[in-house]
Amino acid sequence: MSTQAPTGPPGSADDSARAPLPEGVADAGADPPEPGAAAAGRAPAAEPATEERLPSARRALELVGLVVAPTTLVTALAYYFGWVLTNSRARYFGIDASALGYSTQDYLLRSADALFVPLGAVIVLALAMVSLHAVVARAMEDEPARQRLRVAARAAIGGGGLLFAFGVVAVFEPVAFSPHYLFASASPGVGIALVAYGVHLLERVRAADVTGRTPLADAATRRAAVALVALLIVLSGFWTASKYADALGRGRAQSLAAGLGVQPTVTVFSPRRLHIDAPGVTERRLTGRDGAYRYRYAGLRMLVRSNGKYFLVPDGWRRGLSTAIVLADSADYRFEFGAGRR
Repeated sequence: MSTQAPTGPPGSADDSARAPLPEGVADAGADPPEPGAAAAGRAPAAEPATEERLPSARRALELVGLVVAPTTLVTALAYYFGWVLTNSRARYFGIDASALGYSTQDYLLRSADALFVPLGAVIVLALAMVSLHAVVARAMEDEPARQRLRVAARAAIGGGGLLFAFGVVAVFEPVAFSPHYLFASASPGVGIALVAYGVHLLERVRAADVTGRTPLADAATRRAAVALVALLIVLSGFWTASKYADALGRGRAQSLAAGLGVQPTVTVFSPRRLHIDAPGVTERRLTGRDGAYRYRYAGLRMLVRSNGKYFLVPDGWRRGLSTAIVLADSADYRFEFGAGRR
């Protein structure tokens, strides 16, 4: 009489006697794994693409921080342009800027006129370039448009090369032909920008026509080229802004000389003769033994007061024929001021 071995309930000791399952085969009777348990044994999932872009974004911000000058450099540029404007204005009247004794704050305040127009022009040009680049990007999707872009790129390279060569020549010697006083100084920057963008546009058109085409230069070379082009543009812009500030100061001086009558009138009383011999200036000897002043000078106009000195010009001042008069703001003299005509 045969006997049958009793079978225990699931989970009894008999389960431990079962043969192990091959690797990779799941046990149908086993409990389902807890959520996330399988993931714990696998390699971690790839990080989002955003994490990979963080170093690039950080480098871009650092680059912007280097390009956008720190406060000290901005202050130095403002000081320089203020000095150029002031020096040009004073030189028109025969006065050296160092005699004025202006402080750093004075030059910074006077630099506003010299910086508004150049900064506005840079912003407008940047907006125009962004808009143009957007139009070019859309046109890149159309084959006929790409052909026109190829022609435009070659024209930009040729025209930009001519402008750059003209600007380089103007650096070393004055040029006889110049449609505008800023043309020679702006030519190198505009020219190299046209050449660089033309080359970039031509490369993009070729890449769009031939899929998988190898770029003309590697990434490091392109970055170096962009940095050098940007440096040339900055130098050209600095030269142009300097010439603008100089012309602005000279123009302000010419306007002041043409409307000299609106400047305050100045009458000087002196205990001794000053020998001011200038057109429009009258000298009168004062009588009276008890008077502190012996001479009176009228017919002078106020130009500026700075560094403890009055800079005056005669009513009949003419460039090249008259001189500016400098008197110390001293108790030895008495100054009387009157309103100029409107």
